[in-house]
Formats: sequence, structure tokens, C-alpha cells
Amino acid sequence: MEQILEKLFDSVPKARILRIFMQNPDQSFTFDMIVGKSNVKSAQTRKEINKLLKVGIIFEKKASIKKMKTIVYTANQDFEIFQELRNLIIKSSVASKKNLLQRLKKLGRIRLAMIAGTLINNDRGRTDLLLVADDITKGKLERFLSELESEVGKQVHYTLMTKDEFTYRTNMYDRFLRDILESLHEKLINRLNI
Repeated sequence: MEQILEKLFDSVPKARILRIFMQNPDQSFTFDMIVGKSNVKSAQTRKEINKLLKVGIIFEKKASIKKMKTIVYTANQDFEIFQELRNLIIKSSVASKKNLLQRLKKLGRIRLAMIAGTLINNDRGRTDLLLVADDITKGKLERFLSELESEVGKQVHYTLMTKDEFTYRTNMYDRFLRDILESLHEKLINRLNI
């Protein structure tokens, strides 16, 4: 299912922008928020927003943000095929595990990488990504998460632990960690033999 939406719509920017609205149908976004969340350049974002407005998939309205009037964009939940389009986008938004694994390996020496929650279309997860590693730099991780969020169309909640912290919390029967390990998840990297 890798990049079905991009192939169907023949546009990575349009697919990313649609994901933002369909994954968050009750939220409104400013233009700058859409640019930031989608990782799409301003000119291309403006072009795609105008197309979506014209078709009626989204609408714009004026809102007050920090006492300033601004235009925000929201999914049109009354759009004729809104639910069908949303279902298609949600099903196609699961990150490709093969692609995700390759990108994770570039972050550093990861001992455990588990995906859950949004990354496997399960809204009940306590975290979307659990990483156990000792040498991941903050900058690399932030770039990785930014790109992943733009592909998924939603914020990715992650948990990063060192091997020592993971071992300690496992031995202490840490409730948060137990909830993650006992809930629906998939292990992409498992050098800890969990």
C-alpha cells in the first residue's frame, strides 16, 4: 500500500495536504500550519489549497488567533463523499514499514523500534513509536519525525529511551511501558528479544 494516495492523486503535495484535513477533520489550520505540517513549499501549498477549495473538500473562514483576524481552513464534513475519501486516506496513511525501517536504521544504533497507534491505524495506543537507542541525535530525530508526520498527516507521539532506562523500567513493571508492550503493536527492530 506504499504511496497509493500519491499515485492515485498524482501529487505528493496534494496527498499530504489532504491527509492533514482528513486525519484531523474537526481542526482548523492556518496557511502556515499547513505548510509546516505538510513539508510542502508555500507556492505549491497555495495551489493545492485553491484546488481543494474549488472542489469543496475544504472551506475557509475567518478566525481570531491571538487577537488577530486570520483565515483558517477546515475539512468540509458535508462534502458529498467526505466519509469515503476520509476512509481511503486513513487506510492509505499507514507508513510503509519497509520504508520506515530503512529510515529508522539511518537514525543510529536502534535496539528496539515498535510502531503502534496512528502508525498502524489504531487510535488507542499510548504512543505511536517506541525507540530504544543510546546514540540518536535530537536533530536527526526531529527531521525524521517531521517527515513522518507530513506523510501520515497527524502528529506522531513517540517515546525514546536508552537501553538502561528501558531495562530499569521493564524490571520495575512500569505501567506506561507495560501498556505499550501489551497493546497492539509491531516490532520493526528487536535486538532486545522482547
